[in-house]
Amino acid sequence: MQDEVSGELSGYFNEPFLKKNRVYFRQYQNNIINKCKGRNSLIVLPTGLGKTIIGVLLIGKTLEKYPESKIIILAPTRPLVSQHRASCEEFLNINSDTITSFTGKISPEKRILDFKKSKIIVSTPQVIKNDLERGRYDLKHISLIIFDEAHRTRGNYAYCFISTEYLNTCQDPLILGLTASPGKSSIHIQQLCNKLFIENVIFKTYEDNDVKQYIYDIDIYLEFVDLPIKVIELSAIWYNLFEKFLQFFIEKKLIPPNKRYYSKSDFLGISRDLTLSLKYDSGYLPELSEEEYENILYFKSPRIIDVVRENALNIQSIFSYCSSFISLLHGKDLLESQNITLLLTFLEKLEWKADQDILSAKRITNSEHYKFIKNNVLQNKIEEYSHPKIEKLFSIVSDELENYHNTKIIIFTQYREMAELLKNKFRNHFGSQLNVEKFIGQSTKVNDLGYSQDKQGEILKEFKKGTIDVLIATSVAEEGLDIPNVDAIIFYEPVPSEIRLIQRRGRTGRHGPGRCYLLVARSSIDVPFYKAADKKESAMNWVLSHSKQLELCDITNREKISFNSDTEVISEIDLIKNYRERRKREKELLADRSIEEIITELDNFVQSKEFQKFKDVGVIFYSDVIRLDKSKMKSSIIKIKGKQKEKNKKMTERKNYLNKNVKTLIKIAETYSVNGKIPLSEFKEFAEEEEIIEKKYYTHFNQACRLGYLKRVADEVHFIMSYD
Repeated sequence: MQDEVSGELSGYFNEPFLKKNRVYFRQYQNNIINKCKGRNSLIVLPTGLGKTIIGVLLIGKTLEKYPESKIIILAPTRPLVSQHRASCEEFLNINSDTITSFTGKISPEKRILDFKKSKIIVSTPQVIKNDLERGRYDLKHISLIIFDEAHRTRGNYAYCFISTEYLNTCQDPLILGLTASPGKSSIHIQQLCNKLFIENVIFKTYEDNDVKQYIYDIDIYLEFVDLPIKVIELSAIWYNLFEKFLQFFIEKKLIPPNKRYYSKSDFLGISRDLTLSLKYDSGYLPELSEEEYENILYFKSPRIIDVVRENALNIQSIFSYCSSFISLLHGKDLLESQNITLLLTFLEKLEWKADQDILSAKRITNSEHYKFIKNNVLQNKIEEYSHPKIEKLFSIVSDELENYHNTKIIIFTQYREMAELLKNKFRNHFGSQLNVEKFIGQSTKVNDLGYSQDKQGEILKEFKKGTIDVLIATSVAEEGLDIPNVDAIIFYEPVPSEIRLIQRRGRTGRHGPGRCYLLVARSSIDVPFYKAADKKESAMNWVLSHSKQLELCDITNREKISFNSDTEVISEIDLIKNYRERRKREKELLADRSIEEIITELDNFVQSKEFQKFKDVGVIFYSDVIRLDKSKMKSSIIKIKGKQKEKNKKMTERKNYLNKNVKTLIKIAETYSVNGKIPLSEFKEFAEEEEIIEKKYYTHFNQACRLGYLKRVADEVHFIMSYD
């Protein structure tokens, strides 16, 4: 209470582990900290209300309680890691040399040393997970772990492993999850709370009494436009081809006939269901129970696999048609919500695929509809198909300049090509009146290399200084970068995700009244997208405001963390010497984990109904005939994990010449694979977080496969051997 009074009087949080007069006092932040001390908490705050400061304040409180302890901050991207480290150095009254950051580019030896001497470790989660699995350090003296962008805690993401490991290791664990949007439904939010062992959910909105005084109103304007008649005609021809193909799926009951709206998700769902069912029926997903399998399916009644078998349908043909449907819907979306130029680029890609004999593309380009569009419709002046959103943008920005004297605006768009187009259109329209720049992520495309993190940093610096007036940004500006506050943001198109909606909107209204404009083309994909995001956000807010309905954890066995003074002191030299022996020990630890997983699976199977069914019909199991010997299993697994390199000495000799990106991809597969396998989609996601994307990804992934370290099997990546 005394801290609160002194904070209000001075205008700052001034506490032992905070630098004096650095952190402005805000009542709602103080209320949040008081509620989450000593309990695992999920803090849900709209962008702009200071989630980072909440973390800093709790770090200070925790270090008061456990001054000998360490604290970990986890963030999903390297730019976010850098920002958190900078915030800690700016606000915390501790030696900056004891604040360190980890990424996969730092060697394991250095991470071991840095962990030993550091007070605060900021890291991407994959690195910490990797080190914990190999026994490089543990979490028993970690008094707090902060999970930034906590909504990522799902599936096999590293946050899930770390939270479980922390609860099992530390005597007095404290978890802080930070997010602007934990999920669109009670199920998603409940799963997040379960994964992070949340005991306490704190939800704040701009309307809360203790928040209102610190923020400004954000006026939201829906700006509707009508599509030109030529765009409507072209869209109708294009969609008629979609309906023609769709009739086959309807006749075979692969998709409901009377849906008001068919989305790309429907056809992705059919493809995913088929893939999942084929794997499940073939025994490739033994970890899934029948109930879990049913719950994952997109179409449950009837199941797609049952329809296929009942009608004796060609599975490859269904996959191919789904790809055609997705292409047709994507083309329609580009035409109606973006601009004709993006559709033309997409048609060029389709024709290239057709030339490569890809049936899903040929089916479209060989159609009479497509030929009519190419030979007749698109022979007209391209300006006649220009999207009215572009003129609406000019009008909004002109209004901002004249009526609000505002020259700091962010325009969000979904596509890089659209960002480039808008940049050129703005420069032609406004000339020297406005300095306009696009803001995009990294890429390895020949015609668009994207922006490196250094380039992104330069642009943001210029935008903060006012040298750049209008920033045209893709999704890279939504999460994880220190985008300055602006007075107006414009959505070129609505987004169906409540997370992205909240993050975009939160870029304005921090230091003065803000305006948010959403451009919506009537009778287009824009309308359901806007409604979807709005509905999801409303549902999320309802669940969070009724958080008592969530089943939260209750951790009752907390004890004071013990810092034994007689703990063996290990020198830095001893930590890293004989590193080969350490690597051997790490492989043994991994083998131990594998053994425990295998035994757990066996135990679960013995208790299952499937096991009993087999036993009832006289099936004899290997475990019935011989006694499973754990030491033999351990020996075998260590050989598999640790001695594979002896099988091919020549391959081992080549490891010194591996590109660092190839090594990173191999490490990803080695670290995150389960029984040597990882879904391709997850593998790509981890690669993306290491900024190995597009051409760079395919080049280095193919090299890793060609050299025998990895292997792609269907939609999985198999880990074959380590480069170590």
